[in-house]
Amino acid sequence: MDELLNVWIINREGNAVFSTQATNYEINRDYLTSEKSSFVIPVEETENFIGGFLLAKFQHGKGIAFFGVVDSFENSSVICNDIFTLVNFEFPATRMSGNSFEQHAKNLINRYLIQDVGKNIDILDINILTNTPHIYQPSEPPTPTNLMKYLINGFKKYNVVWRFDGIVNGRIKTSFERIETSLILKNNVYDFVNWDISTTEVGKGVENHLMIVNKNTTNAEGPNILSEWWLTTENEVTQNQNDEKVVRPTKTKVWIYDTAEENKPTYQDLAKSELSGGYYSHEIIFEMKKENDLVQFDDLQIGLLATIYYDSRVYQSVLTGYRLTNDSAFIELRFGHIRSRLSELLE
Repeated sequence: MDELLNVWIINREGNAVFSTQATNYEINRDYLTSEKSSFVIPVEETENFIGGFLLAKFQHGKGIAFFGVVDSFENSSVICNDIFTLVNFEFPATRMSGNSFEQHAKNLINRYLIQDVGKNIDILDINILTNTPHIYQPSEPPTPTNLMKYLINGFKKYNVVWRFDGIVNGRIKTSFERIETSLILKNNVYDFVNWDISTTEVGKGVENHLMIVNKNTTNAEGPNILSEWWLTTENEVTQNQNDEKVVRPTKTKVWIYDTAEENKPTYQDLAKSELSGGYYSHEIIFEMKKENDLVQFDDLQIGLLATIYYDSRVYQSVLTGYRLTNDSAFIELRFGHIRSRLSELLE
């Protein structure tokens, strides 16, 4: 992989206002935590660049190395956030269900980001590539909710990512897509080193029992339970509480169900939506040689599914972050929905 980066700083009108090359950088992306990336480039600090965008491409690479929002300047480095920090603000969340979380997310971004003239970002385009059924129920709607956290929660539940695709005629092209691409990784491969695994059984320590309770319930000692579901170690939901694949002791989550609501989700759809996110409740970190014949950097994408073989164990996981620097021959890959050494972004 070529270590030299071509770098452009682009303002919110879609114009490239500065371009250079960078040999010193740290690209640190993580869909669960608010990581920052840094680039040492010969540019003086200017308020005009703050809130703009930084695009970086490897000089001879076929893909995009990084795209994000310029956050600050520290010494000679430009510090950048990932694209989803554009929506790091609150909106009034309500009960919501539908056939496309992707379209729902686009509608929210259009309403609260693009159409807000104060945000100054009318050059943003969003394409919908997949459609994923979704359900959301805040406890007392409408509820002030951070939109960035809302989208990350959608990633954890549905593996839907908001991705930068490129800049065309001064417009920022992005898309929402449920990632279903998968690969196989094994720890006996020479190119994969420094493994660190923190994992538990699926459902252990996380909510793996859903109790769906009628909204008309008035007695906590005798609730009107409409349906109950459990998560198995194979990421399936079942109504059989004696299923041997259900981890015990269970941890219960309650859903208040309004039987009078229009377009009500089915009980099974609720269970899949609310419980299945616990399937990736682990953290697997290892380093991959930049130069290898198995996985190229251009093929990495947040949300990439993986079957990971570590000695005699097999883990089903998802790529949630990666880190690379100019001075290392390795890329750090992070899989799973748990961060043992960092505070989770989601509460």
